Amino acid sequence: MAKIQYTHDITSSEQFVQGSSGRLNVSSRGDSRSYYNSRDDQLAFSLVWSDASTATSDFIVYWKNTDTTGKHLVIDSAGINSQYRADFQLHAVTGTAAGGSVATPACLNRAAPKVAQATCRSAVSSAITGLSSVVIIDHATVPAGGHEEFRLDDRLRIGQDQALAIQCVLTDTSPGLTHGVIFGFYE
Repeated sequence: MAKIQYTHDITSSEQFVQGSSGRLNVSSRGDSRSYYNSRDDQLAFSLVWSDASTATSDFIVYWKNTDTTGKHLVIDSAGINSQYRADFQLHAVTGTAAGGSVATPACLNRAAPKVAQATCRSAVSSAITGLSSVVIIDHATVPAGGHEEFRLDDRLRIGQDQALAIQCVLTDTSPGLTHGVIFGFYE
């Protein structure tokens, strides 16, 4: 085994490793940040919801970052499916979420799952209440029986005690079935 010398990218100290066949077995870090976060830290999650009675103005899913170590909740994307044509908004919100049901994000590293530092709710037969919009982040229109996404590509960062929510702004037929998923990770 050949010894390979490199400079540590954080401490700048000289490091040595032994590689097979005279080379170091490494990845190029060419995959998404959520991939490495899931693999290395087990902190990538999905939050799934399904509400059979979504009406106009209902908040249907809520995710609050409760991490106390300084990690941000980074949102990669959120997918929405709707029985009827509907308009949705992604909000940064404040307030104390009530109504709906308690929801739990699923760790995407199923080989070594961790628990998300989060408070989450999903609308199940009743909307989430107690929220006020700070800012609208994105809009999406979903056709009847269709799917649409908020494509955020890791740009939405939610700090400690900050939260996001998706609201059905207008639906052609009320109530109707909506369901979907939010993908996020902590870093």
